[in-house]
Amino acid sequence: MSKSRNIDSEVADALRQMRKISKTGRAENNRSLRPGRNTLRRMDTGELVGAYRQEVVDRHIHGIEDTRWDSLATEFERRELREAAEEARRRAPYDHQDATTAMGTVAGGIVVGAVIAGSFRENTQIENAVNDRANELGAADEPVETQRETSVLSHSEYIADLEEVDAGDDAISAIAYSAELNGDNPEEAMMPSAEEVETDMVSGAVLEEIAEAEDTQAAEL
Repeated sequence: MSKSRNIDSEVADALRQMRKISKTGRAENNRSLRPGRNTLRRMDTGELVGAYRQEVVDRHIHGIEDTRWDSLATEFERRELREAAEEARRRAPYDHQDATTAMGTVAGGIVVGAVIAGSFRENTQIENAVNDRANELGAADEPVETQRETSVLSHSEYIADLEEVDAGDDAISAIAYSAELNGDNPEEAMMPSAEEVETDMVSGAVLEEIAEAEDTQAAEL
């Protein structure tokens, strides 16, 4: 079995365990909105599994029996994790199947341990454990990692995500207004313009001249 197939099988097993114990879990509420497609494209493997854990718990809390998450499944398919995509599209809220892989065993154990201990940091622990195992399986050279977007989320992509998850007009308007002020690409907004660079250079030269003059004055005294 190839490295990619091994990773796919283990991620799918981890998702099964997240769904299996959703009725007893209480993942921390560390997000205000469900991530949309563009945000998912930038998540690493552990974050994707952690997001699914949060999703199934949120749906259980709100009495939603359907656990399918098509946008997550689409992202898994884009990274060639087809078995994981199949799990993300399953309707069943509960699965009695025991873990069959190291990733599924560790991720499931973290949730069970968090429930017993009353911990609310399980998602962070799940993400770290999944990433550690994926790295052991050689994820760095496989589509699960190489196909991940690493650029900063643009305002237009963020707006599309907000529309996807029905975030509301106020949230969308706020981001649209920010885009008008700062431009669509935050990366470009963070880069200094030629005028700013020149100003900084001039300011630096002036400061050096002042420092030299102060040194000269001090020496004469």
